[in-house]
Amino acid sequence: MSEKRLNNTIFLMYLASESYRRAHHITPREFLNLDKKFAILNYISECPDIFDGMTEAEMVEEIEQYVS
Repeated sequence: MSEKRLNNTIFLMYLASESYRRAHHITPREFLNLDKKFAILNYISECPDIFDGMTEAEMVEEIEQYVS
């Protein structure tokens, strides 16, 4: 993976996780516990191209579908 792609993936992981946290009013620790259970950040890193074109609301919806 190129450095540019890696940086983009990390940014998408941050953006999606923060959007999800704000939408559900959860703390960083609560999100990390959810991530331990469902591997959300790994999911985002495995398919960053999907998240790259999404709005923040769409990212939240994608994560909600993934964890359900």
